[in-house]
Amino acid sequence: MDAARFSDRRRRLSDALGGEPILLVGHRPQPRNFLANAYPFRQDSTFLYFLGIDLPGAAALIESGGTTLFLPEPDPGDALWHGEVPGFELWKARSGVDAVKPSQDLKPGRFLSLPLADSLANTEAVRLSGQALDPRSPGDSPLIQAVIAQRMARDDAELDAMREAMLVTKQAHRAAMAATAPGVTENELHAIVDAVFTAAGMRPAYPSIVTVRGEVLHGHAAGNVLADGDLLLLDAGAEHPSGYATDVTRTWPVSGRFTPRQRAAYEAVLAANRAGIALCRPGVRYRDVHLEAARVLTRFLVDEGLLRGEVDALVERGAHAVFFPHGVGHLLGLDVHDMELFGDAAGYEPGRSRSTDFGLSFLRLDRTLQPGVVVTVEPGFYVVPAILRDRALRDRHGDAVDWARAEAWLGFGGIRIEDDILVAEGGPVNLSQEIPATADEVEAAVGSGPSPKARLSASPGSGI
Repeated sequence: MDAARFSDRRRRLSDALGGEPILLVGHRPQPRNFLANAYPFRQDSTFLYFLGIDLPGAAALIESGGTTLFLPEPDPGDALWHGEVPGFELWKARSGVDAVKPSQDLKPGRFLSLPLADSLANTEAVRLSGQALDPRSPGDSPLIQAVIAQRMARDDAELDAMREAMLVTKQAHRAAMAATAPGVTENELHAIVDAVFTAAGMRPAYPSIVTVRGEVLHGHAAGNVLADGDLLLLDAGAEHPSGYATDVTRTWPVSGRFTPRQRAAYEAVLAANRAGIALCRPGVRYRDVHLEAARVLTRFLVDEGLLRGEVDALVERGAHAVFFPHGVGHLLGLDVHDMELFGDAAGYEPGRSRSTDFGLSFLRLDRTLQPGVVVTVEPGFYVVPAILRDRALRDRHGDAVDWARAEAWLGFGGIRIEDDILVAEGGPVNLSQEIPATADEVEAAVGSGPSPKARLSASPGSGI
């Protein structure tokens, strides 16, 4: 993105706050086990949005008169260990700031500031601004609201970055499907997915979920050997070098063919996914996207005899959450759960708050959709032993759930289908539509390519 875009963003932010001085603090290096061995660096997303600077230890002061960028001066040994370090003038040109100064020139003052996930950076922001900034309870400050208002909708440059990342995400999902077969391990498929990201100069937007335990919503590869009859769930997305995320989930049969029970459940989840996507239009409340997906899935649950009753009444009381216990999606942008660092101030518009009901309490987003917003739509069907054994849920939904029939599904696992959707005036745009999603498309893709060992070996012509 060009420097003029960052300058314009900062100007609009300053105008929204009446010219009050705003301090933005970037993330610091995080030591892994000793100081010189740090975790891979990821800049604070708001800092990226307004500065475009992916450099540890940076800070910026935005005032009505312009922006000053503060950077740590290079250590004399940096050139030896890390190569030539860009000078201050380069960072000034990239970000469009008015001046660049050494970090030690930034003195404490009365500044508006934001909480940070990085504890070291957050401590520095507190010291410099004199504010109590707690990322566990971020509150709802005018600065947070102004940042949310600007970051909510994607512009053309942001969408271009997300589309580029989606091309790589598509390659990774297709490669994993093609390499799937009985005897392959979760770890091998995980390696393929992340290798595709790395080869394209990108990284995972979040730790890739590759598992035959699909009922564990954020279960990661545990080395399980894939077997005939298993369902493999892959939830993985590439992150563009500029920080923009993708987030896509697909589920497929390890054997390459769904069993009749698996196909019926898969088709129901896909129908719920499609119904939710169709509602992602300007002016629609996202909670209604969730409830529509829940109604479609509940029709399947009633037809299968897992639930008893009328669909709308079952959804209203939350009985479907026994098998679909999470929200249907979230905002997507520079964070995979975009702006979740600001708590429900980002996900819930003023006047709305989270339900306390099981299932709805996990809905991350309840805003009226507007053009340019990107959301995920990811309904799922899960058979979770802990949920089926939950005494409170059994007491609440004892007449609505056929618990004996539900227990006969134990071991099924879970199915989730997730797409990234741009809300547009002409209707929803599915950014991930080229990744196989129908049952027939998925079956055709599974097992259609080289094994993981062939893909990851060093032999000529066996590249990713």
